[in-house]
Amino acid sequence: MIKPIDVAHVNFNVTDMTRSVKFYTEIIGLHISGRHGDNIVFMNLGQYRDGDNLMFHDIALYQVPLGATEDYRKRAGVNHTAFRLATPEDVDRAAEFLKSQNVKVLKDPITHSEDMDHCLYFEDPDGNVLEFVASTLPGFPKEYLRKDGQLRKEGQ
Repeated sequence: MIKPIDVAHVNFNVTDMTRSVKFYTEIIGLHISGRHGDNIVFMNLGQYRDGDNLMFHDIALYQVPLGATEDYRKRAGVNHTAFRLATPEDVDRAAEFLKSQNVKVLKDPITHSEDMDHCLYFEDPDGNVLEFVASTLPGFPKEYLRKDGQLRKEGQ
């Protein structure tokens, strides 16, 4: 069995790179870490130091010629990608900001019963579904991590 230790990055197909870069930098707050020609832009949350000339990324945008089909939400593929915010109040403020920027908000903020994350669903300009989440649990995530600091192994 393979044992990943983290999710490294997510790549989105987009139809208009200029529009998408503007959305992900000005609305989501990501930083451009590099470009590969005109068709790929690498972005991160801002956690990496400058000057290494490396394109460390959490998100990449790939220019494609065709948009999503009308029934894309009924087809296999990625359902949505979530970004964690610091507090539930940040999620509520994000909802107002997104609306003020004419971003398509799919659901007003709610709290999921399965993990107690306060969340908000919205779309990027190409219809990729995104989510902002923040835990409502005191001490999250530290109080909910395994005490040994290790990833769960088979049979544990």
